[in-house]
Amino acid sequence: PGTLVRVPPRRAASARYETTIFALFLLAIASSLLLTSASRPPRAVTGILSGGGRLASRGAASWMRAASGSSSARALADGAVAHGELLPAELVARVPHREKLVLSFVLAFLEANALPAQLLVNGGYVRDLLLGSVPDDLDLSLCLRECDPAVTVATVMHGLPGFALERPELNVSSVTITTILSDASKDKNVDTAKAHLVVGSPPERIEVDFMPTIGEETYDEFNRVPERDVRGTPEQDALRRDLTIGAMLLHVFQPRGSGPSGGGGAAAPEAAAEALQWRLLDFYGGLADLQRRVLRSPYPAGADASLVRASVLRYAEERELARKMGLLPSDGAAGSPARSDSPAPAGAAGEGAEALQVVWWIKVLRDDPLRVLRALRFSAKLGFQLHSSFWLAVPFALSSLQSKVAGSRKKDELVKIARAGREPLLTFLDLSFGFPLPNATCGGGGLPCLAPALFGGADPKGVAQFLSPAIVTPPEGANLSPSSASPSSASPPPFLHHSELPPSCELLLPSPVDPAGLPPLGAPPPFSSAAMRAAAAKLPQAVPEEEALGAALAAAIYSCRLAPPAPPPPPGARSAADALAAGAADAAMCEVLAACDGLSASNEMRQSAHTPLWCVKALLDTPPQLGMFELLATAASRGDGGQRRVGGREFGELLHMWQSLKLASLFAPDGAWCGVGGAARRTPGYLPDFILELAGTRCERPTLLRLREQLQLLQRDGPPISGEALGALPSLPPHLRGTMIACLHVLCRIEGAIAPLSDKASLRSFLEEHALLDALDAEWYVDAGEGKEKGCKGRELRPQYEQAVNRPKPKKKGKKAE
Repeated sequence: PGTLVRVPPRRAASARYETTIFALFLLAIASSLLLTSASRPPRAVTGILSGGGRLASRGAASWMRAASGSSSARALADGAVAHGELLPAELVARVPHREKLVLSFVLAFLEANALPAQLLVNGGYVRDLLLGSVPDDLDLSLCLRECDPAVTVATVMHGLPGFALERPELNVSSVTITTILSDASKDKNVDTAKAHLVVGSPPERIEVDFMPTIGEETYDEFNRVPERDVRGTPEQDALRRDLTIGAMLLHVFQPRGSGPSGGGGAAAPEAAAEALQWRLLDFYGGLADLQRRVLRSPYPAGADASLVRASVLRYAEERELARKMGLLPSDGAAGSPARSDSPAPAGAAGEGAEALQVVWWIKVLRDDPLRVLRALRFSAKLGFQLHSSFWLAVPFALSSLQSKVAGSRKKDELVKIARAGREPLLTFLDLSFGFPLPNATCGGGGLPCLAPALFGGADPKGVAQFLSPAIVTPPEGANLSPSSASPSSASPPPFLHHSELPPSCELLLPSPVDPAGLPPLGAPPPFSSAAMRAAAAKLPQAVPEEEALGAALAAAIYSCRLAPPAPPPPPGARSAADALAAGAADAAMCEVLAACDGLSASNEMRQSAHTPLWCVKALLDTPPQLGMFELLATAASRGDGGQRRVGGREFGELLHMWQSLKLASLFAPDGAWCGVGGAARRTPGYLPDFILELAGTRCERPTLLRLREQLQLLQRDGPPISGEALGALPSLPPHLRGTMIACLHVLCRIEGAIAPLSDKASLRSFLEEHALLDALDAEWYVDAGEGKEKGCKGRELRPQYEQAVNRPKPKKKGKKAE
C-alpha cells in the first residue's frame, strides 16, 4: 500500500495487458486483507476527541468504528495521506470505475484542445473518500487561471457533447448540459453548469457539477449570490468553503504518455481511467480535523488579524456585539479572543491565529447563514464536534439566518439530516433546541437557542413564520455559568416527566471538549431531550424521511415549555395534568404549523408534524358518551358468561381511539393487524405507538397505562366488515354508518370474534345473537323502536344522534397564537 503503480502504455498484446491488470487487482485485495487483520488505529482516529467528550451520535459513531478498521482510517493514522502527496492505491480503488471514466474523458477533452487547465475534485466527495465510504455526488472544479480569458466553464461545457460523438472509444456515449444560471447569477459572473453523462457498458447516467476555482467572493446586502473572481487558485477556492473537511481538493491528472489521446502508444480508455493519479491538496488542515473529528472553518493563517477583523466587522452593531462577547476590547481597539478548544492548524500561531479562526468563521457564516444549519448537520451526521469558535461566530449570522434565508433552502437541509438516519436527526434537534447560545445573544430580545432561527422562514407569499422564541426561553432568573456550560449536565425541565425513561434516553450532545473555550452561555432552554428521545424511540424505522422529520419535530416542540397554567378541568373530565398536556398539544400544533409554513414544507412533513399532536390532544380530551356505547358494552359480555368486559365509558374511549388514530387503515383486508410498516392505506402521521409515547411525556402515568392497554386490545385481529352488510340495519341513519362500522370493529376485538361480517345475513345474525337489532333502533329514535318497520325515513332522531359522532378531521391550516 502506498506504492505507486503506473499502468504502462498499450504496447504489448491485449492478453498480456489484461493479465497484468488482473494481477494488480489480486495484489490490491491481498494487501487489503492483510491490513484488515492489523491492530486498530489510535483513539484519535476511532473515537471521540480526548477530554471526556460525549458520544454525539450512536449511529454515526458505529459507522465510524466500522470505518476505523478500513484502509482509509489506517492511511490517515499512519500519515500515508498528506498535502501535496498522491493518494495511496487503496483509497483510489474506492472510486467507482464509471467516475474514473468521466474524469479521463474530461482530461482527454482538455488535452485535445490544448487547454492548460487543472481538473480538481472538490467538496464532500473528497471527505467521504478519506473517511472510507464510497463517494458520490461528483463535483468538479476547473482551474482556468492559465487559460485564455475567453475560456470559461461555459465554453468547455459547450464542447463536451460534440467531443463525446467524435470520440466514442472514450466510453462516454452522450453528454447533456444543464446550465444553472439565474439572471442575477449571469450579472454576477457566476459560471457553473450541471452535466449528465452516459458512460460505460452497460450505460450508466452520471450527474456531475462543474465550476471554476473561485478567488475572492463579494456578497452584497440584498442578494445571496456573490460576485466571484472565476480565475482563482485552488488555494483561494478552498478558502471560500465553510468547513476544512470539505475544503480539500484532489488534483486529478494522467501520467505522461498514458492518456487515451496521447501520442504514440496511448493506453486504452479503460486503462487510462485506472491509470489516473490523484494528488491531495489540503491547504487548511482538513486532514488533521478529520483525525481529531472537529468541525471548523478554514481561515487565512498568514493574514493580519486586525485587518481581517476590520473588514469583517464593518458595522457599529457588529462591533458592539463583538465587545459583549469578548472578541474586541471595550475601547474598540484591535484585540482578539483568547479562547480555543483545540490546536490551531499548521502555520497558525498564538493569539492572532485564534482571532482569525473566530473572525473568519463570522465571515463564512454571514456570507451564507445557511452554513449554520450545514455545520449542525455534519456534526450530527458524522459525530464530529463543533469547534468553540463556531458558537462565538453564530450570533453574527442569526438575524440573516432568520430573515434572509428562504425557508425552502432550510427544508432541503433538514431533509438531508433526516436522510442521514434517526440518531443524527435527534442529535441535530438536541443541538437546535437544547444548546444555549451565548449570553450576549440571549439578552435584549435575542434568541435563547438556534431552533427559532432554523425552523421557519418566508413562505411562498413572502410572509415570515417561525417558531416562537417563548417556547425555548428560560424562566426569569435562570443562569448557567461557563463551568457548567455543557447541556448534557442540565436536568429536564420540571414541567416534563416520563414514567418509563429508558437508560438510552440520556441527553447526548456533541458538546465541545473544553467548556472553558466557550463564551459565557445563557441558561439552558426549557427543553427535555429525554422526553423527545423517549417518544422518538417508538418511531418505526420504515417511515419515510420527511415523515420521520415531521414527527421528530413534533416531539421536540412538545418537549419545550408550551402551555400556561390552565384552570381546573370540568367535572367528569380527565385530571388537571392531562388537561395541561392536552393544552400543550394544542399550543404545539400552532407552532408546528407556523414552522412548516415558514419552511414551505411538503404535505407529508406537515401532516407528520401536526397529526400526532392532534391525536395526543384528542386522546387526552374526554370523548362524548352515548347510550349506544352502553348497549354495545353490555352486548360484549354476552359471550363470556355474562362477565362484564368493559363499561359504556370505556367502550366510548376505545371507539374514540379507533377513530382518532385511524386504526382501520393498519389492518389487512382480511382483518389481520399489519402495523405501520405493512399498511398500504396509512396517512402520514398516524403512528399509534409514537403518539401514545408522545402523550406519555406529559400525561399522568395511569392515563398512559390505560391508553397502552386500550391500544393493545384494539390491535387484535378482527373480521373484515363490509359496508354492504349494514343493510341488516335498515333503520341506521346514513350519517352514522361510519360510526357503526367502527363500533362493530371495536365490539369484535373486545370479544375476539374473527368471523367475517361481509353481507347482510352474517351481520343480522351477529346483531340478533347480541340482542342489538331492536335495542339500537330504540336507542336512536324518539319513538323507542315503535316505527322500526319504516326504517329511517320520517322518524325523529334523539338529539344526541342528529349529528355524526365520527371524530373531526385535523385542521389543514392554522394560525400561531397571538
